[in-house]
Amino acid sequence: MSTELGPLLEQVREARARVLEEVVGLSAEDGAWKFDDSSWSIQEILEHLVLAERGGFDLICTAARRLRSGDPVWSGTSENAGLPIETVIARTWREREEAPDSATPTGSWDVGIWASHLRNCDDLLSDLRPALIGLPLSEVIYQHFLCGPLSAIQRLEFLRFHLDRHLLQVQRAKQALNT
Repeated sequence: MSTELGPLLEQVREARARVLEEVVGLSAEDGAWKFDDSSWSIQEILEHLVLAERGGFDLICTAARRLRSGDPVWSGTSENAGLPIETVIARTWREREEAPDSATPTGSWDVGIWASHLRNCDDLLSDLRPALIGLPLSEVIYQHFLCGPLSAIQRLEFLRFHLDRHLLQVQRAKQALNT
């Protein structure tokens, strides 16, 4: 588990690149295809990833700003302190979780547009660096709706985990499309 900002940011970039590589060349029709009514299409997965990342970035920046001003979002000990995100998720998630409304896809726009938005999240990720520089990343904490309090370290690990988790769903959908 890295606690340094540079490697954490790079792991997120690499995970995002894996997702984007998987959707290159998909048609709008293929991007909109679903296994069934209870599953998300590839375009909806991308939309969800974008919405979740943007919300996560906002929360990290808010937590950093408030810690810097002496009014932290979270004070006290977190039950997740020092744990890798995989351990936190294993303790707090069920097999299939529901996304919060703020990260639930609406089905708008096609796979190509959502892929562009996901690429743009690299810019947002770069903008986190100045917000976090000089702060103890383990103390930049805010509440995640499922996991409980997460530090900036854990939130960046979560972004990587989340991208990789949904990459598997994209791969399964593409495999089903090709059979």
